[in-house]
Amino acid sequence: MRLPFAGQPQETRFFLLICGWAGALGIIYWFVSHEVAGTALLAGLALASGAISAWLIRARRLAAKRQPTPSGIADLATDRTDASGGGTAGVDRPFLDESGRLPDPTLAPFAVGLGVALVVLGPVFGVAPVAVGAVSLLWGASLWLRAARDELDAQEPGHDERRR
Repeated sequence: MRLPFAGQPQETRFFLLICGWAGALGIIYWFVSHEVAGTALLAGLALASGAISAWLIRARRLAAKRQPTPSGIADLATDRTDASGGGTAGVDRPFLDESGRLPDPTLAPFAVGLGVALVVLGPVFGVAPVAVGAVSLLWGASLWLRAARDELDAQEPGHDERRR
């Protein structure tokens, strides 16, 4: 007996697992609690991860059609040449792009997250947390955008010649 989606890459199987888990948990949660908000959030998680899975499966099929193998069309479901267990048969995996430049380490995402949390939860405690959160949010966002711009500039061809 073959497991369904066993020939899919790990990324797709991960989102399919989340979809099934959230769907089953949402059904159980509804019958145990009859609470609408939690059930709706679990159903939304199941639908979102299911949509991502469907997109990944569709992208893989389209990529397989565009990249014919030398020996004809390969059976992607039975090829197990990938060491990660995904069986991609030479088809590019959507989250496996190691060709680009790695970004520099930064505290910007933490500063943005802290800023958003303080701005949203600050009114409960007063104006001071909102002000601190706004400063953290603006600083983190500017730092993050500057780093993204520098990374984009570094990846453009001829970047070193234009700088000189």
